[in-house]
Amino acid sequence: MRKCSQFESLKIIDVIEEEYSCELHAQDHFEIIYIHYGCGEHFFNEVTIPYEKGDLFLLAPGDRHYFTVKAVTRFTYIKFTSSYFETYDRSYKSFSREITPTSIMEIQWLKEDKITVSEPCQTILKNVFENIILYNSTLNVLRSSIVYYHILSIFGMIKEYIENRNIELKKKTPTNAHIAAYIQENISNRDCISINMIANNFNISPSYFSTYFKRNFEISYKKYIEKMQLQLIKRRLETGEIKLKEIADEFGFTDVSHLSKFFKRHEGLNPSAYKNIGK
Repeated sequence: MRKCSQFESLKIIDVIEEEYSCELHAQDHFEIIYIHYGCGEHFFNEVTIPYEKGDLFLLAPGDRHYFTVKAVTRFTYIKFTSSYFETYDRSYKSFSREITPTSIMEIQWLKEDKITVSEPCQTILKNVFENIILYNSTLNVLRSSIVYYHILSIFGMIKEYIENRNIELKKKTPTNAHIAAYIQENISNRDCISINMIANNFNISPSYFSTYFKRNFEISYKKYIEKMQLQLIKRRLETGEIKLKEIADEFGFTDVSHLSKFFKRHEGLNPSAYKNIGK
């Protein structure tokens, strides 16, 4: 795998691409990527994230990534090393000593998702990038205080993004037991166990939830739900007293036929046959 090295402490690249010009690569620097327009997919380590206009991505040294472009995309890359912020001997009044721009870039869940902000931050973010690009086209950005504070403002928005999602940078993530208990309690309610609903309930980004779940449970969310539903359906069938229509209704299947197809796909026989085994 190719490794992308950078020796300058700051580098700005603005490019329009019909096809992504870089193959999968690792890097030795930090990178903020802004999508002005276009759509496609961002492949980050083992995670695939769809992108569109206004999205922001973060990368840190050692990360592997590339993009696939589905519609012509304008990318802006702000690439910097850890020495960039050290060059400016200033205190970050809006950041604690523990929470610095580079420490934000290392937050795993934040890198494995896309950052999308709403108005007015969306317009502000776009203008910040346009200002940096304009400055970069005419002057040396490396020693520019204007560019420095523009980049710092991006981190201010990212910090606010995290706070608005009610997730503190040091807050513990929900335990597997909490998530499993929620699923068990709501297994019969398809709306409550939808990715959007359960992700929002635990303050996890919906686009990141599947990755988060598989990493912590070592099984995909879809397979986990199906496995639990199957266990409960078997228990209902083994009683011999509950009608198939009642089971189908309980677990949100459209009809008995839908239930039968689901059951046979996993067990190799239909519910009626399974029900008769115990007789």
